[in-house]
Amino acid sequence: MKMITVPQLRIAQLQTFTEGVLSTTANLSEVSAQVADVQAHFDAFKEGMIRAKAISDKPMLDRTRDSLNSGFFKSVEAEQLFPHKGGAKELLDDLVKITSEYGFRLYRMTYDEQTAQTDNMLKELEGLKLGPLPAVSRWIAPLKAANDAFKATTVEYFKDVTASGDTEAATSTAPALTDSINKLFTMLFAHVQISGSEALIQAYKELITQVDAYK
Repeated sequence: MKMITVPQLRIAQLQTFTEGVLSTTANLSEVSAQVADVQAHFDAFKEGMIRAKAISDKPMLDRTRDSLNSGFFKSVEAEQLFPHKGGAKELLDDLVKITSEYGFRLYRMTYDEQTAQTDNMLKELEGLKLGPLPAVSRWIAPLKAANDAFKATTVEYFKDVTASGDTEAATSTAPALTDSINKLFTMLFAHVQISGSEALIQAYKELITQVDAYK
């Protein structure tokens, strides 16, 4: 039976691979200390993955919000070309006063500034009854939803950071995790050679299969 080591893995693959290793070795008392060590390093690794994911979601959500802001402002510009009269004309004038205050400068702001200013603009727009301008009013709900989604992600990110304290990123903790898995493999291999236990042999064969699947 060959000696195995952790294969070359991407960060996302290392998470799935480790979960498989822990599942296979969970009930092996002979290597319980090594399994516990892998679990401890894996917990730190997953915290890093959570923080990385929280950061990566923000640009995507910001792009969605930018697209909706752009559509909203362009719809207001288009309405100014239409020959509105009476109440609709007055409503449009009030709307333009608000949008002129914010305009396209939102895109040049930081994430937090854009979130706050979009909130302020939406609150001002709440005072207008935009029913007579359906081509404009339809943008309000999705724009508010996009801004709220960005705020929720920011709040969740700070919760994760607070909960994990000074947890390192996944890329920093991956080498220690890989080293702990290799130590588990070495100890398990030694027990297989010495005891010949069927349970240990079966577990080791399963680990060989898992390793080979990533080569």
